[in-house]
Amino acid sequence: MRSSRNIAPVLLAAALAASPLQAQQPVIEADARAVIAAVLAHQASSRGAENGAETCVVAALAGPPAAPGAAPEDDPLQPDHSVRIYFQWHVPDAPPPPRVAPPPEPAGGDRNRRNRPRAAPPPPPPAPLASEEAARLNALRAEAARAPAAAPVLARIDESLVTPPLRLERPNEDCAFVTLSAPAFAGDAAFVEFAYACGTVCGNGGLYALQRREGRWAPVGIADIWIR
Repeated sequence: MRSSRNIAPVLLAAALAASPLQAQQPVIEADARAVIAAVLAHQASSRGAENGAETCVVAALAGPPAAPGAAPEDDPLQPDHSVRIYFQWHVPDAPPPPRVAPPPEPAGGDRNRRNRPRAAPPPPPPAPLASEEAARLNALRAEAARAPAAAPVLARIDESLVTPPLRLERPNEDCAFVTLSAPAFAGDAAFVEFAYACGTVCGNGGLYALQRREGRWAPVGIADIWIR
């Protein structure tokens, strides 16, 4: 009887210790879904209506982002025949301006061509993050990469996470593809790698840094990794 009395408190303590972990699981999955949705929303915004309508999202998530300093062969999202780019965090780019239809051809031929409006200049290159913020993201990225390997809480993307005009991939569809990694977390920061493939010799890849502020996840930095 004495042994059974001793065992009961131990089992109760074990159950109480396990219950918070079980309660945390849905929260972690909710965070992963929110992070992926935020990345896809930015992808849809930055690609614009025309490019976004021709882009499909691969449903299956790849493994977590490659660790800092990893070789190209250790990054599952970097394809062959791609070129590694100098890693630098920059400010998430704003959505492109809407396309404006060109004015109708003026009457009078060549003499009125000098009065035509000039084409809009290309957007400026993205601004790099301040050195203090870049250093903070680098430290958090390293911390996320050191986290013990575990089964991802989110393995696939469903339609509810995709922001139009992007769409989820369909069998035998002819479109450019965006593939995302599973999120890696370090406290209130998350990192998601992406690969954009628009042909056998066309595409680029990069890394998102996201921050949770007031319960919402939003991109705070993007870095290019490779191009082809």
